[in-house]
Amino acid sequence: MAFKITERFQNLETTTKSDSLEDVNINAKIFIPDEETVAFRIKKFTKLGYEHVSERFMDVLNIDKIHFHAWFEVADFASQLEFHMENLYSGLSLLEYDEKLWFKGQTPEEIALWKTFRIFDTRPEIGNGKLAVYSIQKGVAPPNEPTIYYINRALAYKTNLTLNGYYEAVLDLLGIADWQYLFTEVSADDLKADGIYQNLQRALVALQKAFPDKDYNRYFKLLEER
Repeated sequence: MAFKITERFQNLETTTKSDSLEDVNINAKIFIPDEETVAFRIKKFTKLGYEHVSERFMDVLNIDKIHFHAWFEVADFASQLEFHMENLYSGLSLLEYDEKLWFKGQTPEEIALWKTFRIFDTRPEIGNGKLAVYSIQKGVAPPNEPTIYYINRALAYKTNLTLNGYYEAVLDLLGIADWQYLFTEVSADDLKADGIYQNLQRALVALQKAFPDKDYNRYFKLLEER
């Protein structure tokens, strides 16, 4: 499946236009790399085990940081929305891991996994420490993609999202809190115990009201079929 990201991010401002959204900060920088840049990136990919670089990765690599932050209020629902997408290319090194990610008390196996994590989505304005990472490991080459994890309360939840799927979902859901759980195997009972299930349900209802032309049935289904 080819990536279709660049065009959607170029149109992010119109995609998210609504009277319900305020204080939106969008900084999207899209560029077409020259041959020298492409050659350099292919070389970097090769070091990670990518012998044949799929062109579908280039679209994602060309996206600079994207910051979306808004106050969202519909009927009796009010919340901040945010996503802060990091440039993926900056994390494509097996050597440059973030030592701040793991912590004392983790097992050696956990630390080994967390050393493969590269942060690419955070919520800096809200500042709740929740983030999404992708796992860079040797031998993971197209058509396979890096595994995406959602980190909340120092726990990492494996998702079934592809990079393309993550970008599409974040555009649909506009950074509502904990939307990534929809793509994990966390049970409804566990989500209900933490209040996450109820909050996600209310957020989805609010989004459907704010954007009646959009179909959120897929996300309601993901929430209910757990």
